[in-house]
Parts: sequence; structure tokens; C-alpha cells
Amino acid sequence: MPAPKAIVLSGYGLNCEDESEFALKHNGAEVTIKHINDLIENPKALDEFQIMLIPGGFSFGDDTGSGNAYAHKLRNHLLEAVLGFVARDTLTIGICNGCQILARLGLVPGYEEAEKGKKIAVLHNSSNRYQCRWVDVAVSGSTSPWLRGIQRMHIPVAHGEGNMVMTPETLAFMNDNKLVGLRYINSDGTPANGAFPANPNGATEDIAAVTDVTGRVIAMMPHPERGMFFTQRDDWTKLKRQYHDAGKKLPVESDGMAIFRNAVSYFG
Repeated sequence: MPAPKAIVLSGYGLNCEDESEFALKHNGAEVTIKHINDLIENPKALDEFQIMLIPGGFSFGDDTGSGNAYAHKLRNHLLEAVLGFVARDTLTIGICNGCQILARLGLVPGYEEAEKGKKIAVLHNSSNRYQCRWVDVAVSGSTSPWLRGIQRMHIPVAHGEGNMVMTPETLAFMNDNKLVGLRYINSDGTPANGAFPANPNGATEDIAAVTDVTGRVIAMMPHPERGMFFTQRDDWTKLKRQYHDAGKKLPVESDGMAIFRNAVSYFG
């Protein structure tokens, strides 16, 4: 099988495209970083790709709300192309700022909602402060190919607006259809129950990631591309001693790598 082709969007303050490119390339994808303006000039270019990644950053300085201006640019110039892309057997992920963009665009909880408006809002953290820390998250019954084989992860967050809220009706729809991809948990595996810092932003029902109805589109606030290797972990020196004392070999990879491996292997 040929390597799947992935597009990583860039421009206007998105700043995690290099890490995202590395993550996909490391797992065998052929990756192109493309500025959104270049895609606007040639929307048909999306037809070449099987994976689309919208990375983290601070698009347009978050001046009109995180991800808002970038989502409007996609809606105004590329909505038809994006809807066509997700309608195919493709995979789409938005990470942090990309998560906010997908939510504002309406691609989660389902791409059919994009023309009707967003169903999820991503608000300022309940702490009213930017949070940059490592968190624990657990897969919440999702069957998304992005999360295949994953039970929990220890990965970082870095955002000021990660508080996912929605109407009770939308929340019920998401729960009934297993569209909550990840939930924040305590280190012992118990639910965070909204408590800081295990839930770093106050998100409804500890929601850290949401998928569309197919599971092929996922919007997640944590950064898997910043937690791909063991020595990136905040606790790796402590774990190093534990591995040494147990006579175990140190792992090379960490939890975030599985996200990107799943994406590439989906097309294998």
C-alpha cells in the first residue's frame, strides 16, 4: 500500500505544524504543510489527501476568540472543499487551536452541522488563566479510528480557552452516540469530576476530545504531538528510576504517538 498523504494546515499564527508533520512522517505518512491561502487558491488540492491536520497555535492572535477567525476563513472560502473531504473515507484532526477551529466550524459533533452552525462552544478556562500542564485522559467508549487501542494517555495541554460547553440536548446526543472521545481523569484513573487541575479548564463532563458521528473527525484540546517520546514527559526522570529499579528497559515512545500511528495504519 502506498503511504497515505497528509495535509497540515498553516498560517496566521498556527505554530505546531512542524511537530505535526514529524509525527505523521515518523509513522509513515507523506506530509505536506500548506498555508491556508494556497489551499484557497486551489481547493481541489484537498482531493490529493487522505489525512487533514489542523495544528495548535494562536491563529489570528485569538483576538476574536480562539480559532474563530480561522474558522470563518475556512467557512467563507473552503467549506465546500472541506465538507467534500470529510465526506470521503478520510481522517481529520484538530489539536488545541485546531480543535477550537473545528468546533467553531461545526465539524464536530457532525460535519452535517457545519452549514447550520456550531453545536459546541470552547470558552475561556474556568480558572481564567492560561493552563500549560500535563494531564491524564481516558478514552470514553469512542470507536474513533484515531483512538483505536488506546485506553488512557498522559499528554500536555496548553490553552486559555479549552472549556467545552454545549446544550443538554447536544450533550445527550454526544453521549448516546459515543461522540466524546476523551475525558480528563485523575492520575489514579478516577473521573476528574470538573476538579482542577485534573480537569484543567472546567469542560462539561471533563470532555477533552469530541468526534463527529463517523469517528473519523476528532477535535482534541490536549497535544499528542508534544508527548510522543518518553523523555518529553514531565515525569520521565521519576519513571526512569522506577524502570531502572525494576530492571526494565526505558521505552522510547510515549502515549501521544499512538494517535498518529492509528491515523497512518487506518489506510494500511
